[in-house]
Amino acid sequence: MKIDDIELKEVWKMILKKMNKEGEEVCPNSSSFYKTQDGIECSLRRKNGDLIGICYRENDRSGGYRWIIEKSV
Repeated sequence: MKIDDIELKEVWKMILKKMNKEGEEVCPNSSSFYKTQDGIECSLRRKNGDLIGICYRENDRSGGYRWIIEKSV
């Protein structure tokens, strides 16, 4: 298993935990990860492809980063 695969699994666990009950609606086969300048982002989608939200990493004031989930309306 590659390091990237391990990191993605950890990110996926964190996403589902932060989504609480809505995490049950997220389908890993419809969702997609992509790399950005800041790291990893993910489009969270239901099984039918509807967008639930976007998860992304954002730099914080201490030089680290935090994860943000913007839920769709």
